Amino acid sequence: MYKRQRKSHPKTPGQKAGHVGVTRKRPQEFDFVVTQTLQACPTCDHKLSRSQGVVKHTQEDIVPAQVKVTCYMKHRYYCKQCKAMKTALAAAEEIPHSYLGPNILIQTAILKYSHGLPFNKIVEVFEGLCGLKVSEGALAQCLQRMSEWLQVEEEEILKAIRESPNIHMDETGWNVSGTKHWLWAAVNKKLAHYRVSVSRGASVAKAIVGENYQGIISADFYAAYNRVSGRKQRCLVHLLRTMREYRMRDNTLEFIKHEKRLKRIVEDSIRLQKRHLILNQKIYKRRVKRIKERLFAWSSGDYENENLKRLSKRLLRFWSQTLTFLDHPEISYHNNLAERMIRQNVIIRKRSFQNRSQAGAKAHGTNMSLIQTLKLQGRDIFTEMKSAYLSHRQGIQSPVLHFASVG
Repeated sequence: MYKRQRKSHPKTPGQKAGHVGVTRKRPQEFDFVVTQTLQACPTCDHKLSRSQGVVKHTQEDIVPAQVKVTCYMKHRYYCKQCKAMKTALAAAEEIPHSYLGPNILIQTAILKYSHGLPFNKIVEVFEGLCGLKVSEGALAQCLQRMSEWLQVEEEEILKAIRESPNIHMDETGWNVSGTKHWLWAAVNKKLAHYRVSVSRGASVAKAIVGENYQGIISADFYAAYNRVSGRKQRCLVHLLRTMREYRMRDNTLEFIKHEKRLKRIVEDSIRLQKRHLILNQKIYKRRVKRIKERLFAWSSGDYENENLKRLSKRLLRFWSQTLTFLDHPEISYHNNLAERMIRQNVIIRKRSFQNRSQAGAKAHGTNMSLIQTLKLQGRDIFTEMKSAYLSHRQGIQSPVLHFASVG
């Protein structure tokens, strides 16, 4: 397998020479002010003069947390009209029938899906931070129940994604109780939707995108995306990566010659997209047409080399989906966004057994979708998820969080 060569002169860490230094911003407001004085010299015990000034030192620290136990006393009344007992409504911070409060549950979700900690580590964090003792199973079940109440918010994310002009899609392996599954991701710059499915077929992608998607889907060359509605942009980084892998094990003159031609076509197309705002539109369209002709001529060439045959077959099959980014310069020629957004799930996969049940897999998709979407939009994850969860637990059925279909 090809191994990346290590640079003999690695980059020097830190800012480049001449850059202004960056330091931590000092707080302007203080919770406590501690004054220290001297009555005598600490070295020789001699009498000192009056104070000649003050040296100010600002220090930030955290307050040790503690568990807060609340008992909700809900009075019951008899209604003569209904002829039944009536109980007072839940309090603002109360989760009916739950022994753990909303702060614990939302913080557990953040530690699990944003920071990638497994449940055993989360248990250690809570016990070490505030002395809370809770089992891994209790936290897992609480997140599953929470995801059921937040599913209405996930549906809003999915609706916004289906209305967005561009979607990046990817999938990766996932285990559910030891059985091979797949985790699918459909994302853009402001929205993220995740789904765990036993299938890697086109039916899952179609279920996510919908039957009549009108935008552009950026994906790799996996054939399942062929049956999904909407235009496609195949990832050129995947193509270049495949070419590099072939080049590492194929040094024939035929391959080297034609691989260089293909690489030049790809690089020319990327450079052209970057110049679309500078060039006159007529000139730009003429150059786009020329690159498409060059790519088609390369794809339809007659080759004896097996690797060249594989590349030409792939490009002929996906020829109309390879240079979509030139007709729509606002989209990317690669699918790096989907790979970056799926990376957090890969980290969780390496640190845990993924999911032990279908309910856990469904909870993973819902909670991860909400947390990553709120993170992409720069919103307060803790505050907004807590508000939405408490609202739904106390009777509100309509969505509380709103997600625009932005690209």
